[in-house]
Amino acid sequence: MYRITLLTVGAVLAFYGALFVLIRMIRPRIAHEERKTLYLVGGTWAVSVFVANYLLARADLMSFMPWTANFMHTFLWIGVCLSWLYLGVREDHSMAAQMLVFSVLSLVVKQLEHAVFGTWEHGHFFRVFQGNAAYVLGWSLADGLYPPITLFGLRLLGRFVPGLIVV
Repeated sequence: MYRITLLTVGAVLAFYGALFVLIRMIRPRIAHEERKTLYLVGGTWAVSVFVANYLLARADLMSFMPWTANFMHTFLWIGVCLSWLYLGVREDHSMAAQMLVFSVLSLVVKQLEHAVFGTWEHGHFFRVFQGNAAYVLGWSLADGLYPPITLFGLRLLGRFVPGLIVV
């Protein structure tokens, strides 16, 4: 049973806020010329993952996420926090390190959302790996693909969208 209340929403928002403070220690500000890149990356990830979460739940490849939890997870955590983090680490850290950090942070967030909201409860990861632990770990590792997908996506879009900062 899902536990989406003002108290649980506030607790998750506070946790996202705390992680955002840590993320901003890496990159306190986004330069004016990089804001277009931040908005494009964050918006693209947020909208696409929001829709994908629903469609994957319909295909029984994910558990259904209540709309409030899905919105918070995709727009605030992925769209804002992970996009800011990506811009902060993409130039100074290896791709392997970026993927590890994104996977670990994703695992931490999923565990918190599971404990507080009751989400991320499913019996398999893509019907291959069984059990809830495999499900959460599988999606956390998949989130580790955020940096390479974003890198190649920006390189592709940079050819067509003027003003993007592509590394």
